[in-house]
Amino acid sequence: MGTWAFETYADGEDASTAFNTARSDAAFEHGHGGYSGTIAEKDSYVVITYTITDLDEAERLAGTLMENDDPRIADKWGPAGAIPVRQPTRTVRVDDLTGSGTSYLLDPAELDRITGIARTRGLITPGETVTAGHLITATRNRAGRRPGYTGGVAELTVRRSPADLQAQTRPDGWLFFGLASC
Repeated sequence: MGTWAFETYADGEDASTAFNTARSDAAFEHGHGGYSGTIAEKDSYVVITYTITDLDEAERLAGTLMENDDPRIADKWGPAGAIPVRQPTRTVRVDDLTGSGTSYLLDPAELDRITGIARTRGLITPGETVTAGHLITATRNRAGRRPGYTGGVAELTVRRSPADLQAQTRPDGWLFFGLASC
């Protein structure tokens, strides 16, 4: 049985939730039999720093700690390292929509309309810009054969301003890394 280095990112403000998601995803992807060389082999994590960084910075820090055999993460049976990460873009889900669109791809007018709804609901801040969007579910309007949908859910891709990124106090996700048995 050997050792394999791993590094994986998981969305989520809460480290425990992100850790459990990352473990579950790795087990699904690599099997539940053990010795996968992934985060699925880890039972715990240790937060390396509480300073939120960009993913590139987090990956550099993780690499340096791995190269230097940092004792917090050097044991394949020990905890994974965890670094909080901010992302320049995020996905916003907007529920309970009705609209006139006839396609899951949102035309510019429909995207603007849903962006307005998201802003009104407080899902998007003034410093964020919507760059793309699509319906992920929609019930087609059948009453009188009018075009459109009822009960739709849209996902919007939102880009943050540099100022918002620097002022951010909660992570978007976590980079987990370390050694695992394989």
